[in-house]
Formats: sequence, structure tokens, C-alpha cells
Amino acid sequence: MKNPKLQSERWLKQAEYDLKQAQKSLEDQSYSYACFFAEQSSQKSVKAYLMFKGRRYVNIHSVGELLKEASDLDKSFKSLIDSGKRIDRHYLASRYPDAVPEPAIPFELYVKDEAEETIKIAENIFELTKKIVNS
Repeated sequence: MKNPKLQSERWLKQAEYDLKQAQKSLEDQSYSYACFFAEQSSQKSVKAYLMFKGRRYVNIHSVGELLKEASDLDKSFKSLIDSGKRIDRHYLASRYPDAVPEPAIPFELYVKDEAEETIKIAENIFELTKKIVNS
């Protein structure tokens, strides 16, 4: 990778944008999308860190697994692994009807408390990553 810091910053900017979309979705009571964008922000935040450490390509979509990899390099991520595992479920179930039991539709299953919790987790992951990358 030509410039790991630059690539990392690009991924962090997208993570921050996704986090803002999660917050807007919460305000609009679109709780399933709030959870999805928060999950996406988390993935991109941790991928930003891994790129900062020299990884060229990260083809993992589990926030929990990404955090495990990151914690091998920096123990600060270890405390977030369980939270990351909790938000992994939003990757598919927040968007696809065949990812939830019939006759439910994803947007009907999500509630405000779940969206708020998921956004808080994403904020914690983003802030830690940003702090480490910018130090």
C-alpha cells in the first residue's frame, strides 16, 4: 500500500459519513437503517485501523471478527469485541426479508432502543479508531 495513513483516513471519513446516516435514520424513526448504517460505520472504522497498520485489503464483514484482528495489534480494541458481535446481526437482518422469520419485514422488527444502542457501539468504535489513527 502506497500510503497506509491516507487510505486509513479515507476509510474513516466514510465511516463517519455512515455514522451520521445512522443518526439521521434514528431521527427519522428508520430504526433498521440506523442499525445498518451503524454496523457499516463500525466495519469501516476497524478496517481503517487495519489499513493504518499496513493491511492492503480486508475481506471480513463481521465487526466482531475485525475487532479480534485489531485487538491482536492493539489491546484497546479487546473491550469492544462483544459489542461488535452484537451488531453483526444488523448486516443482513436490517435489510433483507429473507433474513428474518416470515411474515415479518425487517423495518417492522427494529425499535428505537436497539437503534440507539447500536449507534452508541458504532460511536465507541469510531472514536477509538480515530484516536489511534490520528495519534
